[in-house]
Formats: sequence, structure tokens, C-alpha cells
Amino acid sequence: MTNEKDRTMFGTKVFNHKTQKQGILLYSWTNIYADAEVPFATCVDEDGRKYNIDMDSITPVEE
Repeated sequence: MTNEKDRTMFGTKVFNHKTQKQGILLYSWTNIYADAEVPFATCVDEDGRKYNIDMDSITPVEE
């Protein structure tokens, strides 16, 4: 089991539906649970704080 980081979307602006704020995606990865594999992203919010969130909770922002 590896949690390889995918940086192809690095720098993409995203809208976080949980906080209703924008952020920037750093990388994506798969969170492996006992019974499922869930796609996650590591992002930075407007205040510069890094957080992990499931990919279903964010949407890319078009400029």
C-alpha cells in the first residue's frame, strides 16, 4: 500500500464546499481505508493553512 502524491493539478484554485471558501490544491492522493479507497486532496486555504479534504467536497474554480 502506497500513498503516492499526484501533483498534476498543483496550483489549481478550488472551492471548498464545506467552508464555502477558495483554496489552492497542492496534490491529490488516495486514502486507503479497510473497506474503501477514497480520493483526497491536500490544499491550502486563504489563510495559508494546509488541510486534507475528500475530492467530492471541492470543485475547481475557473478564472
